[in-house]
Amino acid sequence: MIKGARIIKTGIAVTITMFICKALKLEPAFFGAISAVINMQPSIFLTFKTAVDQFLVHILGVTAALILGYLIGGNPLSMGIITIIIITLYIKLNLQNGITMGIVAAVFVLSSSSEQFLPHALTRTAVIFTGLGTAMFVNIVLWPPRYRQQFKERLAESNHEAVRYFCRAVQEFVQLENEEPHLNQRQRDRVHKQNDELRVLSKLLWREGELLTPGSSEQFEWFSIAEKFMDYNEALTEKADRIYDLLPVRLDRRLKSGAQPISNEFKAILEILESGCAAITRVNAKLRTVIIEDISAETEEISEDYWERLTKAIEQWQPKLTGSYYLHALIEVAVTANEIRWASRKAKKLLYEAQQETARN
Repeated sequence: MIKGARIIKTGIAVTITMFICKALKLEPAFFGAISAVINMQPSIFLTFKTAVDQFLVHILGVTAALILGYLIGGNPLSMGIITIIIITLYIKLNLQNGITMGIVAAVFVLSSSSEQFLPHALTRTAVIFTGLGTAMFVNIVLWPPRYRQQFKERLAESNHEAVRYFCRAVQEFVQLENEEPHLNQRQRDRVHKQNDELRVLSKLLWREGELLTPGSSEQFEWFSIAEKFMDYNEALTEKADRIYDLLPVRLDRRLKSGAQPISNEFKAILEILESGCAAITRVNAKLRTVIIEDISAETEEISEDYWERLTKAIEQWQPKLTGSYYLHALIEVAVTANEIRWASRKAKKLLYEAQQETARN
């Protein structure tokens, strides 16, 4: 749900609740407004869940207050005891939603005279349920949250940014010579934030049941592929982080060794590393086409051509591998090459799965 829409809906729910309470002379009306605010959740599923929790919390709180009130009366001691009882009971029943409102309801009942215990309990219940019902009605009728399209857009954006971030890390590794590597911290934070927000959105979508409706096996299978796509984006981001972590160590080693010029043989290796990102970018564009747009795309075979080219280049450079300086460089190349290889192979496997799923549906 768009935040602005939720804010407006909350205001509408509070307004309607106050009007109803005033019209029916239900007091205190502001308790109903608080109930409406609490129950205005970002999804319909959470709205119903919160409503159920509030209902149980309120009934238990008011019932316990009535029993205790008629046994020992309404006084500071009974209010303290009921607070302890309610908190303990709610925690055991895992009813944390609305626990404060439950305590307020119980104390509100006990603060009245013994003759008014029951009337106050009924009035308080009516006020709370008015706010609760109004919030549910407004949330369902006015701009009901729909996460499917938003999820698709965010998924495509997350993948696009993760690929850019990964390829940027590879490019920084390839271009590193004697200057400090450039780490765009804003880009790094943005990619991680997008992954986190997408994961939250996927949970809302799952709960909302827009995909996982009974008997909707096609939607379930699509969401399974989408989850793998999310996992891939997150893993790609982490691998980019690992490549970036190599850069300061590599630069420090080069500077300590006198910033030796990069040989033509090693430049050939770096060029092969950089070329791997072209395949990753291409395959991920196909992935977005198949998974997000539901349009078929030609799959790509997993081959060892890239690895064989790199192996040959390393063999040509190998005669110069004397001392730890070159050994460390070889290890860093191997780590970066392995990350590139994984990103390409994993994307091709996922593309094949997604294409098979599209063909079945």
